[in-house]
Amino acid sequence: MTYWPILEHRPHFKSLSKSTPLKYLATSLSQAIFRPLMNDHHTQPLHHSWVQTQDGSWTLFSERFQEACHSTTGAETETDLHYIKGCSILDLESPSILEVGFGLGVGFLTTYRTLLDSNKSWSFLSLEIDRDLVEWFRLENVNHPFLSKLKWEGNLLKAQNDQVTLIILVGDARKVLPAFLEDSSFSWNAIYQDAFSPKKNPSLWTKEWFELLKKFSTHDVKLSTYSASSSIRKSLLEAGWTLSKGEKFGPKRTSTRASLTGFTDPEILLHLERSPVSALTDDNIQEFLHN
Repeated sequence: MTYWPILEHRPHFKSLSKSTPLKYLATSLSQAIFRPLMNDHHTQPLHHSWVQTQDGSWTLFSERFQEACHSTTGAETETDLHYIKGCSILDLESPSILEVGFGLGVGFLTTYRTLLDSNKSWSFLSLEIDRDLVEWFRLENVNHPFLSKLKWEGNLLKAQNDQVTLIILVGDARKVLPAFLEDSSFSWNAIYQDAFSPKKNPSLWTKEWFELLKKFSTHDVKLSTYSASSSIRKSLLEAGWTLSKGEKFGPKRTSTRASLTGFTDPEILLHLERSPVSALTDDNIQEFLHN
């Protein structure tokens, strides 16, 4: 099996024309070596299918959750906007990142590319329920300068060097994350809350979930998510987070940023006071799904 560094996750040079801006070509080529490696048969993980997003990057559609892993407006653009910029990764002296939803690895790879020349030591803990998807990612990156170090240790996949530690924790996040934290001193100062949408994966959006995330956060943590749902914002508030508006992206008019300091945006508070929906909790998931 031959592995090649690819452009935008899948080769699509046929879509380029003489009118394609040189700046786009140069940027794409310079970034290609940091993207997932894919063999010449364009493999895809079980129970997933490829979807090209509007910025030219690729994401996967999950048969299990009946949803794409990223916004179809742009997988990499969304990751950069909501997570790299949303969590102010470049401003952190030593980023310690929790990602909720590893997917096909765009969150880690974008962070890796962003921090590669920074000389910062950083860690990245990611949660993923699908072991086959994580194993596919490992196999697709056997020639990557860092990801080639990935090794299974029970239900986690780990790679480490002098600068970076990556841990992908596999299983039901509500069970495996607390178990992992019992035997670990891990805490985080950035959270990529990037699970499948609340209607598809509600247990990773409840008040109780955000309480768990708060418990192991540093005082200066930043949580960023694409969701602006009133139910989810109320869950965050009830779990002790303060909220502010995030950037709009694609069809979504806004997104959400959360921290453990400061005050919640008064406009958000006013909107939530007027909203009849309840905070999503472990106890009302079924009601939430049927509304």
